[in-house]
Amino acid sequence: VTLVAVLAAGITSTFRGAVEDLWTNADYAVTAQNNFSPIPASVSESIAEVPGVDAVGDVRTGDAQAYGKQFFATAVSPPLSTMLDMEWVEGAEDVLAELGDDGAVVDDGYAADHDLQRGSPIRLTFANGDKETYQVEGIFDPPAGGSPFGPVTISAAEWDKHTENPRNLFSFVRMQGGQTKGNEARLEQALTEFPNAKAQTRSEFIDNQIAGLSAVLNILYVLLALSVVVSLFGIVNTLVLTVFERTREIGMLRAIGMTRRQIRRMIRHESVITALIGGFLGIILGVVLGALLVARIDFIDFTLPVGSLLVFTIATIAVGIIAAVWPARRAARLNVLEALQYE
Repeated sequence: VTLVAVLAAGITSTFRGAVEDLWTNADYAVTAQNNFSPIPASVSESIAEVPGVDAVGDVRTGDAQAYGKQFFATAVSPPLSTMLDMEWVEGAEDVLAELGDDGAVVDDGYAADHDLQRGSPIRLTFANGDKETYQVEGIFDPPAGGSPFGPVTISAAEWDKHTENPRNLFSFVRMQGGQTKGNEARLEQALTEFPNAKAQTRSEFIDNQIAGLSAVLNILYVLLALSVVVSLFGIVNTLVLTVFERTREIGMLRAIGMTRRQIRRMIRHESVITALIGGFLGIILGVVLGALLVARIDFIDFTLPVGSLLVFTIATIAVGIIAAVWPARRAARLNVLEALQYE
């Protein structure tokens, strides 16, 4: 459970940090209702006509091929260069607005794999079979949490020449006055013609993007909770055996004046200590394994889920108390004379 919590915290915090670092000068993002399917380019065209909209920056996506391998390529419109703050290995932010009909930008991983540098040619094959050669104008370093761009990005105008029905993965919108209820209402009104599209603020965008991950993690937590149930019965079994093996000892303690309440408290304390030993070992091992796993994954940064670990510790104590209920009551009800004669 701790391992899953560490991975979840690393993924969500890394993605949140990436969005907050990249998204610097836009008020809203327009995406599909399910957050990841492309939407028609006509959506951004309608948004651009909304009163108060200063600029709309699109990120188109689709299949392309280069160096014999197929991948999701992206294309951008010029206003996007003023909305995102990217880290460049070669080139600068203005490159996105100046790609023209023969420029392209690539991420540093793709550039390293294919020995590309600024000025290198790259030949793309589009989904319709068209082939064009572009010149690398910039190389960017995507944040650990990912970026909205594919390995290769060209201009939206050039992309539309080779794509019959261009579609946007994201459309970033900057409006006069920023995020206001009036601006949001105007965007929603414009999107009524496109039921598959929605506008969201940066915080809403982050929450919606990680919602799918949260659903998967919740399923994992439910499955892993079964191991907690198994451990509870394991503690009950251990305590019951302990009571049987220490029947004469418990009888002697009762004989010298120990009350039933004290017997129950002793068994509960033993149960909680047993649970805490297992809990702490599991938490420490889960954190260590999570850190080792995260260290091998480039797009996740290690994050310690302190809140979750506190919850796990409290749950461990609760499991220990629950597991001790029946064994403690049985120990307290032992007949003192029969317990002293027990062998």
